[in-house]
Amino acid sequence: MKINRTLFLLLAVLPMFGWADGAVLSELLTRIRQTGQAQFQYEETRVLELADAPWHGQGVMLSGTDGSLVKLQLQPARVIMAITEQRMLYWDPQQNQRHSAALDSAGPAGEQIKVFRSILQGRTEELQLNYAIAADKQGPQWTLRLTPKPELSGDDLPSIEISGDDQDQQRRISIKQPDGESTEYRMHKATAAQQQDYSLPSLLQEASGE
Repeated sequence: MKINRTLFLLLAVLPMFGWADGAVLSELLTRIRQTGQAQFQYEETRVLELADAPWHGQGVMLSGTDGSLVKLQLQPARVIMAITEQRMLYWDPQQNQRHSAALDSAGPAGEQIKVFRSILQGRTEELQLNYAIAADKQGPQWTLRLTPKPELSGDDLPSIEISGDDQDQQRRISIKQPDGESTEYRMHKATAAQQQDYSLPSLLQEASGE
C-alpha cells in the first residue's frame, strides 16, 4: 500500500515538472521571436580545426520582419553576407567578389546563415524541424540548447546554445559543428544613434550590385 501511495504521488508530481519546463520553453521561444526590425553589434570568434589561433571579427547585423538578414562584417575586412527573397548574397569589395545563389543551393554557407536567421528572428517552427530544444532559466539568466534530432545526426547539423538575460540587450550564440569547429557570437542591441549608421535596404542594394 505504501508503494502504491508513493507511486501515486510521483505520478502526480511529474506532470507539474513537465508543465514548468514547457512554460519556460514557451517563454524563451516567445522572447527570441522577432516582432519588428532589429539591429545588433556583434563580435565573432571562430575556432577552426586547422588554424593555430582563433579568428576574430566584428560588425553589425540587421534583421527585417520580411525575413531579410544582413551580416555586415566590418573587421578584419568589410564583407556583406545577406538573405533576401530566398537568395543568399555575398559581396567582398576588397577582393571584388560578388555571389548570388538560391538559398537552398548555396551549400554550407547558405545552411549556416539560414540557421542563424532562424535563431535571430525566432523562427521556432524552422528550428523545431531539425532540433530538440531544451530551456533553462536561473533568475534573470536564461539558456536555450538546440540539439540535432537523433534521426538527423548524419546531416552535419551543429549544436547550438543561445543565452541572455531578462534585460534582453545582449545575447550569446554558440554554434558547435560535428567536426569540432565552433563559432561564438556576442550580440548587443544597437543604440538609436548606432542604428542611424546603416540601413537594411541600402546594404541589400549594395550586396546585390544594383
